[in-house]
Amino acid sequence: MHMEFDLLLLSPIEAIAALLTLAVIFYFFLSTKKSSKPPLPPEIAGGWPVIGHLFYFDNDGDDRPLARKLSDLADKYGPVFTFRLGLPRVLVISSSDAVKDCYSKNDAVFANRPACLYGEYLGYNNAVLFLANYGPYWRNIRKLVIQEVLSNTRLEKLKQIKLCKIRNNIKNLHSRIQTTEEKSVTNLTDWLEELNFGLIVQMIAGKNYESGGDGDGEMERFKEAFRKFLILSMEFVLWDAFPIPLFKWIDFQGHVKLMKKTFKDIDSIFQRWLDEHVKTRETSLMEVNGGGNERDFIDVMLSKMSNEHLHEGYSRDTVIKATVFSLVLDAADTVSLHINWGMTLLINNQHVLKKAQEEIDMKIGKDRWIDDNDIKDLVYLQAIVKEVLRLYPPGPLLVPHENTEDCVVSGYHIPKGTRLYTNVMKLQRDPKIWSNPDQFNPNRFFTTDIDFRGQDYEFIPFGSGRRSCPGMTYALQVEYLTIGHLIQGFDYKIPSDEPLDMKEGPGMTMRKVNPIEVIITPRLTPDLYKI
Repeated sequence: MHMEFDLLLLSPIEAIAALLTLAVIFYFFLSTKKSSKPPLPPEIAGGWPVIGHLFYFDNDGDDRPLARKLSDLADKYGPVFTFRLGLPRVLVISSSDAVKDCYSKNDAVFANRPACLYGEYLGYNNAVLFLANYGPYWRNIRKLVIQEVLSNTRLEKLKQIKLCKIRNNIKNLHSRIQTTEEKSVTNLTDWLEELNFGLIVQMIAGKNYESGGDGDGEMERFKEAFRKFLILSMEFVLWDAFPIPLFKWIDFQGHVKLMKKTFKDIDSIFQRWLDEHVKTRETSLMEVNGGGNERDFIDVMLSKMSNEHLHEGYSRDTVIKATVFSLVLDAADTVSLHINWGMTLLINNQHVLKKAQEEIDMKIGKDRWIDDNDIKDLVYLQAIVKEVLRLYPPGPLLVPHENTEDCVVSGYHIPKGTRLYTNVMKLQRDPKIWSNPDQFNPNRFFTTDIDFRGQDYEFIPFGSGRRSCPGMTYALQVEYLTIGHLIQGFDYKIPSDEPLDMKEGPGMTMRKVNPIEVIITPRLTPDLYKI
């Protein structure tokens, strides 16, 4: 026993050697364990300490959309890479495998939204559906919107409002070109914006401003406030990159002040619409009749909303106004932008336009207008809309996501709190999937079963997974009918010998910089335009 104890008594040199040996063994153990974790994705060059790539995309002389700039970086770094906007890390993906990892395998992990200042000050403290974090509130409001507000049954009940609005605007377009000089140029982009804004406001609030219901200029005030919102939502705000209280309460850039003023303008109009509906319901028999006479989306929300939808401290009024805001943003902006690109492509590709017109003439004739029931038979029109969705998705980067825990995407380790940008434009122009990917060719959809409803990960214009766009059905109905009426009712000629330019504006969205200005001529009998 004494001898065994002596063996444990080491000299200082022997003790140091033993400790070093243990340290080396421990180091190699940790290194082996660490190396078993997947590597981080490649990060683009040019980052700075703390601020990262905050100014990488600014003042670079490139005024293209962010999606285009990120597409170029994907060509250099691959379909999965990162950059840093101040403290937050941003993951950019543009391959179908990475999309599947994020929106199928890790769908719940990436279901959150990153915090942003405009969501707090302009988005009813993130009560707006597309800004709300994943949780009970978001689930209940999304369920309400999908099952009650934008369901097929609800849209069917309100389809006459939609048809009447589109056809009245067609009538106004015809009157406009008839009262101007021959070969005069018409701004089709302005007409599309007016149609889509007026349509969604009528569907939401029952407001038909064309019928003289805007004596105090409410519609113009709302459109102006809406334009300010779109600008402010794309502005760089210091707090978004460095989320510390100092940059929220000390408004260095003046953005918070502008946001508060813009929000006040928007909220006052929403509150007025809501008050009018509440008053009407109190003085009518609508409640007694079980809520079956809902005229518009606000009526539906007032009828169906109960306390089970009121979570996280939001009042009923706040939830309704925030949901109205979501619907206006999705319908008035993205739908209008997408149809604008669609008509540009058709006018620049007259052979496609003529083929679409021939299909409508053959299936429907020239003695009545297209309606919802005809869409299923107009397969070429459907292919056109798919092809426009492929080339010019309404949200080329989708709405950003954020992961709530570590995960793996395409073999890379993605730390918790990483923001996700999905470059749908790059994805949907992948030459490995799409032949001649930059060419406008609706015929490609006659040889593929790929669909846009979120299950085919190479084609996700409306997103995928649990946070895919709930307004997809409404958007498609409006796009089919609007494009269908425009190509059935008119021919288009470009004033110059050059095609319409395809210049894309900067920012997160995919705006066409210059409007569609064309010479429009009717192609049906005059009586059909007297709608």
